[in-house]
Amino acid sequence: MSTALSPQMLDQLDQLRDIRLPEAISWWPVAPGWWALLSLVCALVVSAVIWTWIRRRSSRFLALRELEAIDPEREEVFITQISSLLRRVARRRSAGADVLTGEAWSAFLMEGKHGMNRDTATLLAIGPYGPPANQNFEPKALRAETATWIRRNG
Repeated sequence: MSTALSPQMLDQLDQLRDIRLPEAISWWPVAPGWWALLSLVCALVVSAVIWTWIRRRSSRFLALRELEAIDPEREEVFITQISSLLRRVARRRSAGADVLTGEAWSAFLMEGKHGMNRDTATLLAIGPYGPPANQNFEPKALRAETATWIRRNG
């Protein structure tokens, strides 16, 4: 056996190409699982935006914003404005609640497990009609309890 290559073999060797490596794996197009994950994230973002938009336009949110706008420095109208706001919120909860007066209004504000305490409900029932000098209350506490009542009952 001879190790010499024939001219025909040399021609065939010249026609051979060098080893070619495969192309690098690209990140695009992504696999179907990534499409599903991307769709889920988009759906969650859209849902969050819609939920926030609806919540911000809800009557409860608007009532809480209006409650924050009431000025506690003007004691003569503070209780009247809070009582008026609560009557509008109560009208959405129960049809005839906004026309209740005195003990009936106080009882309505206290009813249920999320009702106000007796002193606050009585203050809101009789406070708007009495002289401001006779009312002894803490505006921050009244606002906080009113906000809690609106969140739970509004």
